[in-house]
Amino acid sequence: MSGLFVHPVQMGMNHIFLVVPLCFVVGIVYKTIRVNNLRQLPLQVLGLWAYMLAGLSILGVAFFLLLEYVA
Repeated sequence: MSGLFVHPVQMGMNHIFLVVPLCFVVGIVYKTIRVNNLRQLPLQVLGLWAYMLAGLSILGVAFFLLLEYVA
């Protein structure tokens, strides 16, 4: 099991797009538990989905710039 930390699994560039449905499913599960009125569910899920994707995009750009210009 420790070999995974020494030789991590290589993923291609297209695997990053799997984050989009993952965030959507997490948003559905979270908002289904938290929303008071089910009529608000689709809008709440889309808002949380956009919020998560924007946050992950900003973090990705920040870490890229950190690695390129600081390290």
